[in-house]
Amino acid sequence: MSLCLVVIGCEREEENQPAEPTPTQQLETFSMQHRKAGILKWTLVGDTSTTVGDSPQERGNKVVIQNPKVQIFEEGKVSLTLTAKTGKFFSTGPERENLFLYGEVVGVNEKGSLYTEELQWKNKDGTLYSPTEVKIVRGDSTWYGTEMVANPNLETVKMSKNQFKLYPKDEETNE
Repeated sequence: MSLCLVVIGCEREEENQPAEPTPTQQLETFSMQHRKAGILKWTLVGDTSTTVGDSPQERGNKVVIQNPKVQIFEEGKVSLTLTAKTGKFFSTGPERENLFLYGEVVGVNEKGSLYTEELQWKNKDGTLYSPTEVKIVRGDSTWYGTEMVANPNLETVKMSKNQFKLYPKDEETNE
């Protein structure tokens, strides 16, 4: 009498997925400031924050913020106020001083308003960047484009794939 044992291997789907980093810290009501040489550059306030440990893909400790409100400062004054559904920044690594905002991003200042789904604040360059479609509104004038690069006061804006409807009354002239 012989016994034959057949083993069929079955991999669980979860084992093939990269492990999601475990949160190392969660906070309700979160706020922080970034200063350079003692000068306030930006503030960040959010409903909650979750810190996730270092991951090889993102190279740094990631902090995810719900309902972030960011104020960017130039010469001691608020230049632009940004809001979004979520945001993130890295407490270590090469992206350490940059901010990333996602979902219904709105930027407002006295020059106008900016609307997009994804926006990055590149602290070292002092610029805003969005790879997605952006809408800028000044009075009745509207400007749409992609791949936006702008300064925080929205005086200098560069975009690709431009479409616009401009009214002279909405644009300042320095003659």
